[in-house]
Amino acid sequence: MKGKPGSKITNYLTKFYMKYTSTISLNKNLLLSGSVGFIVSLIVAYVCTKYSIDEFATSTLTVISGFISSKVIFVILFHLDNKAIYTKKLTGKLNIGILKQIVTKMIFADSIFDIINNVSKFFILLELLRIEYQPVQAAIIASIIASCFSYLAINLIVRRIHVFSSRKKIF
Repeated sequence: MKGKPGSKITNYLTKFYMKYTSTISLNKNLLLSGSVGFIVSLIVAYVCTKYSIDEFATSTLTVISGFISSKVIFVILFHLDNKAIYTKKLTGKLNIGILKQIVTKMIFADSIFDIINNVSKFFILLELLRIEYQPVQAAIIASIIASCFSYLAINLIVRRIHVFSSRKKIF
């Protein structure tokens, strides 16, 4: 046996991480911000059950509050993880060209993510409330299903438009 036991696996995992570090970071940020949005939407769904009986209002407030809170957290995390990509190493100043390219691609990818996530969450939540699920239970189910659709979509889009590299320019 050559080398240390498990070194091939460790080497493979290291290469995989180095190759996909930006995508892994993006997914981590999406999961963390999505978790915050999920918790906020659960709280709003619970509060709405105390003060509102309208399913449409409950669904709307739940989706909007989760959306706003998750976007704020995502922007902060994305900036912290990726500022080295669009900052010049020697001067510490922003490289406007690279920043503009990343922001344009991320706005496109994130818009598709948000449309799929929020529209599907809204209609799934509305339908679950109409068939008399409890609001918190309906919010959990709707968030999980909508998240699966939207995470799949953003990973496919980010890979297709090369958000973190300049190999292929879509815009």
